[in-house]
Amino acid sequence: MGKGVAYYRGVRGSAALPTARLVAGEVAAEALAPGELRRLPFQGQLLGAVRVRSGFAPIPLVAFDRAGERLEAEAQAAWFHLVRLSWGDGRNWARVGKRELMARLRLSERRLLRVLGALVEGGFVTPLHRDNRGTLWKVAWPGEPFGEPPGDEVLLGRAGPALASAGPPDGHAPAPAPAVPRARPPAIGARRGAARALELARALVEARGLHGEAAEAAALREVRELVDEGQGYERIAAAIAAVARRAGRGAEERP
Repeated sequence: MGKGVAYYRGVRGSAALPTARLVAGEVAAEALAPGELRRLPFQGQLLGAVRVRSGFAPIPLVAFDRAGERLEAEAQAAWFHLVRLSWGDGRNWARVGKRELMARLRLSERRLLRVLGALVEGGFVTPLHRDNRGTLWKVAWPGEPFGEPPGDEVLLGRAGPALASAGPPDGHAPAPAPAVPRARPPAIGARRGAARALELARALVEARGLHGEAAEAAALREVRELVDEGQGYERIAAAIAAVARRAGRGAEERP
């Protein structure tokens, strides 16, 4: 018996599946439209739509779709966990210790360090700080290692001045951080701009599934702050549309 035959192990249940000829409509679940909340029987199973309503992380699909181009399997697993702990929680950083990562990935310390080294060399993460809580990692947008910056569906936090630290050991107060100038979008007229901001605020409230004047006022403040920072109205609108899609409110559902 050849070596290849001796070491071959098939996937349980897969060897019994013959390769079927292409027949249109054979697997009906594959023809369901996006958002069509139905499950259809096939081979004793129900296949079709599902929706996770809580306890999930909004992880960018590019993290899964492109990682295999640069990363081996163990590095991909570590990358997915770091993305889950950062972008999945609505931020571009994660503080996590080696012990936690070793437990999540079931890797030895030596193998984990090799994997993290590959992520750093590939531009996927950058270590910034370490203390007894673990390492602070700046986690890149999943497309950045491939030269793809965040698109309109990604709303980045407002840039602000550095916060004052507790002060140096000699007791002297730290120098105040320089103010970060705020850019403004092209002027579109005060009344038109106010109406557009209110329209976006109401869309944001609806996308979040909220109601009431307090929610609208809070959303309006957010929109105005983003505009003051220089975010364009169309970019804000695209981000709100992405929020609505993730919440299942951006597309009509069929029973």
